[in-house]
Amino acid sequence: MDVKNLAVLMQLKNAMEMASPSPVPTPHVASEIPKSKTGWLEKTCRFCKAVKVWYKADWVNPPIMCDGCRNERKTRYKPGRGDTLYSETQVFRGGSPGGGKHK
Repeated sequence: MDVKNLAVLMQLKNAMEMASPSPVPTPHVASEIPKSKTGWLEKTCRFCKAVKVWYKADWVNPPIMCDGCRNERKTRYKPGRGDTLYSETQVFRGGSPGGGKHK
């Protein structure tokens, strides 16, 4: 790289830095944990926003959702009929179609 090209690149870099200065990082302000006489704190569920969740102030990972929301998200299969065009659905185990049975 030539000295001339290097000087042009440095001027371009300086011009770009002057046009858009780097953002100033904001200092982190730690939020205070409210004091409780019993040691238990309450907050609302993050998902349903209706149920109160109780936790201790010294817990490392306090819960963010209530028991109802937690159980709803744990359930993988909900009983009942799904939306399908067919009268019934049957699941076959095994390999790919035409792959044959392997013994």
